[in-house]
Amino acid sequence: MSLSDIIVLNVGGTRFETTRATLVSQPDSMLAKMFDPDSPLVPAKPKDDAYFLDRDPETFKVILSFLRSGQISKSCHNISDLLLHEAQFFQLPGLEAKIQEIQAKNVSGQDILNKLSQIVTKIDALEENRVSVMEKRKLMTEFREWMQEDLRNSEYFIRCGGKKY
Repeated sequence: MSLSDIIVLNVGGTRFETTRATLVSQPDSMLAKMFDPDSPLVPAKPKDDAYFLDRDPETFKVILSFLRSGQISKSCHNISDLLLHEAQFFQLPGLEAKIQEIQAKNVSGQDILNKLSQIVTKIDALEENRVSVMEKRKLMTEFREWMQEDLRNSEYFIRCGGKKY
């Protein structure tokens, strides 16, 4: 057994191929303990040349990507409670920290409602003062730009691997 060995995993019915080096890249993780040649904790015997892990394959794809790069891809920010739970299950504190950092930056639904309420209040005030349509459009443009900027990373609009979560 060497670190360059190709390991085939069946995660919840989805096949993944990676190297042993990737799986042991976070030494204190459960995967490292399972696939480190010197570890007493060994995975179950493979069936059809694949080690079976009864976990969610969509979140495992993000976990495997993190093990490969140490990062969470910007195109794959599915920062859900399930991903955080899986990071905890696999004992990946670095991934947990990155998930929590991204979650902290996400805009909450209440933030959206508060900003919308502010804009509506401004529009109502403009109507009372019979301010021009151009001023109203300017406020709506301001709101749209705010939404595009601040909600881009919101968990309500995040896509991961081409799928909406």
